Amino acid sequence: MAVEDAEEGLTFPEEMERNPATPGGRACSIEQLIERWWQDHFPGSAVARDSQAWNTAHAAKEALKRLLKGSI
Repeated sequence: MAVEDAEEGLTFPEEMERNPATPGGRACSIEQLIERWWQDHFPGSAVARDSQAWNTAHAAKEALKRLLKGSI
């Protein structure tokens, strides 16, 4: 069960580390967790309405995945 903020429904990263699974119970890679987080928070956001902001955020997300993949 994920720890969620009652007002915003956010899953805290420390809970995702303890329980890195999809809703179906399958284990997730760090890349899958990042993608799930991205899909939960960015589409439809203010960032999504500005192409330059979206491109910058998307590039940062991809860089984070590469960085974490290299450190594991």
